[in-house]
Amino acid sequence: MNTRSTHIAFIHKEFPFGGAEKVTLDTANYLCSHGYVVTILTTKHNEQLYPQGCKKLFKVELLPPHNIKSSKAVANFVRDFINNHKVSVLVTSRELLYAKWLKSQTKVKLVFELHSSPYYEFLDIEEKKANSLLTKIIYNCGIQWITTQFYRSKYKRVYGWADAYGVLCEAYKQTVANELKLSSGNKLWVLPNSVEPATPIAWNKQKVIVFIGRLSYRDKRVDRLLRIWQKAQPQLEGWQLKIVGDGHEKESLQQQALLLGLKELSFEGQSNHVKQYYDEAAMLCLTSSFEGWPMSVAEAQANGVVPLVFDSFLGAKEMIPTSNEGIRVAPFDEAAFAEALVQLGNNPERLERMRKCVVEKANTYSIDKAGEAWMNMLSHLLTEN
Repeated sequence: MNTRSTHIAFIHKEFPFGGAEKVTLDTANYLCSHGYVVTILTTKHNEQLYPQGCKKLFKVELLPPHNIKSSKAVANFVRDFINNHKVSVLVTSRELLYAKWLKSQTKVKLVFELHSSPYYEFLDIEEKKANSLLTKIIYNCGIQWITTQFYRSKYKRVYGWADAYGVLCEAYKQTVANELKLSSGNKLWVLPNSVEPATPIAWNKQKVIVFIGRLSYRDKRVDRLLRIWQKAQPQLEGWQLKIVGDGHEKESLQQQALLLGLKELSFEGQSNHVKQYYDEAAMLCLTSSFEGWPMSVAEAQANGVVPLVFDSFLGAKEMIPTSNEGIRVAPFDEAAFAEALVQLGNNPERLERMRKCVVEKANTYSIDKAGEAWMNMLSHLLTEN
């Protein structure tokens, strides 16, 4: 297939922003380097958030400042852009409510890219039930069934209009196939995240633990990490915890830290040069309710930082298959997490051994592997009848 005239567009609310957008950045540059023309369509271009030293091979086009999922103005803009610029494939990680209409107005192929764990919404429902007696009663009175059916229909609807449906690993592919009762000849593709090798790797780590990511209650649950730190910190002499990132939960987390009387803790804010934190950190903690393929874990491994995560998403088993590549803790046992943190922090010999293993694991996340998966999917998509 001649890629020179093949135009691929990605659509995002903001770009760059979080992990999903970082994946798009790397994928877009890879495709451009292999002859594709790539444009990022976004309502907000955060130029200050590009990683330090990043070179953009793609173009960025601003959308009308409206909801990218449902706005008529956005839908019309995307239609006209596709037709005027001969876009062959549009990639989205959001459900576009105008997807079928868009296909009727253009010749574009639509790729849906699932950046999270499939059916994570079901885990969200279970957590809501556990939050209080009232919500448990509400969900047991039929709301759970209604909500579950709503999300099942959403996945089925998106799969229906997508020409290709991308997931992050084989376990997620099997989950979607089983839930939707799909045959072997389906539209599912494994489009893994990638991470660049760290150059150079800082092997001389300090007694620093980091969290790197959005401060978001629904998924990241940094409040758990604060309670874990309250248990662990008195037993970790000389260690400190750094929270790197920003989000709507920042103020409430800072207040919680004050109420818990936490020591050796700092909120570092947003950073577009996170390597400085990976260079000094020995461990990374992730206490999320759900994840897809968290970039902070992959980047930590690439930089020789040992990750500790709650085993709350299937991808965790692929990223940390053995105790050499990190530590998986049963969800959501905060006492067990604190104990694992203390034991590892007080065992420098084990940390040193694991540091080399996590770097070896990160070498399997190469951009060439991820890029090849994208090239295969696009080749199939653009040559099928």
